[in-house]
Amino acid sequence: MNFFYKSRITLAVAIGFLCLVVASSFVYENPTCPIDYTGAPKALAPNLGRTRFCTGCHGDFTINSFGSVQAIGLPAGTYVPGQAYNFSVKINHNTADKTIWGFAVKAVNTANNNVVGTMSTTNGSVTVKGTAPLQTMELSHENAAASAAANTYTYVNLKWTAPVSPVANENSIRFYITGVACDGDGGEGGDYVYTTTLDAALGTLPITLQSFQAKLQNENSVKLNWQTEQENNTARFEIEASSNHEKWQRIGIVEAKGNPSIKQSYAFTHSNAASTSGSLLYRLKMVDKDGAYTYSPIQTIMLKNVGITIQNMSAQPMSKNANSIFKIVSNNSKMIEIAVSDMSGKMLYRSNASLKEGTNQVVIPGYKVAKTAGIIYIRFSAAGIEKTFKQMVE
Repeated sequence: MNFFYKSRITLAVAIGFLCLVVASSFVYENPTCPIDYTGAPKALAPNLGRTRFCTGCHGDFTINSFGSVQAIGLPAGTYVPGQAYNFSVKINHNTADKTIWGFAVKAVNTANNNVVGTMSTTNGSVTVKGTAPLQTMELSHENAAASAAANTYTYVNLKWTAPVSPVANENSIRFYITGVACDGDGGEGGDYVYTTTLDAALGTLPITLQSFQAKLQNENSVKLNWQTEQENNTARFEIEASSNHEKWQRIGIVEAKGNPSIKQSYAFTHSNAASTSGSLLYRLKMVDKDGAYTYSPIQTIMLKNVGITIQNMSAQPMSKNANSIFKIVSNNSKMIEIAVSDMSGKMLYRSNASLKEGTNQVVIPGYKVAKTAGIIYIRFSAAGIEKTFKQMVE
């Protein structure tokens, strides 16, 4: 039994998703909670005794007791037609004792509560329930996520795409978001339901983003390029980076050129990208002169040499009386191997150094390698990096 879909079952009947009220309990032939447990209006079967927010399946606590749920990345304030919004859903509980997590998200217009836009995902644990334009269409977990005892869980790789040509009823929309935190004991007493909403009105910025690309320059920098047109009222571009889809940091600002009649090209270099581990995410915050803004699609870069930079600080050439000195900046403590060989591949010197987080200095003694004049190769090897320097010896 999927712990997220625990239900107070008093009698099983062979009718799919049929709910009966018996002694104030909800009865399901299948204990799986039906579609539309986001709290949004127009449930699939509003007259069958169902409650919203999953409270018919999870717990007797007041909604939003001891925690919260938030959707990070959905538009708040205004949305742009045709814009794809990558977002995540984070469920928070006050104590670190929950092991099963679930969620549901639905977008409707506030005029007649019909579904707006399209939900999609690349998260293998999440599916779209219902088919547009059904009023029941929502994005929710397929199999509730399990974790060690924790007070938070985040579903990632979720997407809502705004309608390309909104109709009159879609000028104002509302997102209904529900999260559930469960203790996984097979009963409902330790389960909590959280819900929230976000409102967005139809808006548009007088700018069209033609392209946005991120390209790895070397192990320490990423080049961002983008093209626009119709910059009638654009003020600036704020470049933001993240390593986890949740915490975005502004790493630069580029002022808009503001010529609406021609295409404009822009570039920005993130010069200290290697200080972050794993993949890096980039997006543009395109800000209008009146303060309105929208986001570009997200670009992802996988760093080749993660978390470490090496710089040769020594003079050329090296000799028995002149050491070779390297400055190494590392984002965590690690071991690094140093190997020095001549042009024939003969090993001249080998050593290991223990790096601390931050700036380190590694010295290769000149007298160890000065027995071979000409070019030598100094190779550094650590987890996730291998880099070789040429050095002249006299």
